[in-house]
Amino acid sequence: MTSDKNSWQGLVKDHLKKSVNPLIVILGPTASGKTSFSIELAKELGAQIINADSRQLFSGMDIGTAKVTKEEMRGVSHHLIDVLDPSNRATSAWYKEEAQKIIDQLHSDGKIPILVGGSMLYIASITDGLSFDENIRTELRSPDAECKYDLFILGLGKERSETVVKINNRTEGLFAAGWIEEVQGLLDAGYTKDDPGMKACGYREIIDYLQEGSDLEQLKNSITAKTRQYARRQMTWWKGDTRIHWL
Repeated sequence: MTSDKNSWQGLVKDHLKKSVNPLIVILGPTASGKTSFSIELAKELGAQIINADSRQLFSGMDIGTAKVTKEEMRGVSHHLIDVLDPSNRATSAWYKEEAQKIIDQLHSDGKIPILVGGSMLYIASITDGLSFDENIRTELRSPDAECKYDLFILGLGKERSETVVKINNRTEGLFAAGWIEEVQGLLDAGYTKDDPGMKACGYREIIDYLQEGSDLEQLKNSITAKTRQYARRQMTWWKGDTRIHWL
């Protein structure tokens, strides 16, 4: 566990000095602060960020995905945000191909790529060199598979109790920011809960709330409970990965 800011910055810079094809990865559970942390690091290194959050690929879904705003980016270039319509289906194979194109182009341009997100399989497609059989929708973990980049992985972890508070507070903030109105606007535009993008956590539940009617507090509790469950799955996925420098 690396907790001191100067310590992790020094580790990253040492890694970059030794790397031919560097790739910094910042991962962590929902509401762990990956967005602000990654932008701070990118500003310091002159790096660019590649989104690894499956929900932020979709345009028009800003509030419910806590999508980074232009102001929050602080001039740092972000890739793979708002690149799909909610009616499009994103696959891990598609993501791997698109992300690697961007990483390779940044290397060609002499730029440092930072992969940031919490979608476990999307990140693993790059860090573990996974291949995919889309016919059966599963990853193929070859014993010979490996990452083609020089990895440095930073994990933002929080105590369970703190994560619960963060998720609860963020969910309240999303509703206050107009999440229900955002979903209604998507429905008015012709999207349904069967569209791939709309299957993101919270969107389906709000659609049911709008179409069938239910208690607002019950809706919020349902979404926070499912978000907490997802955060647990994220941490379980990364448990035991000795490559991760947890902050």
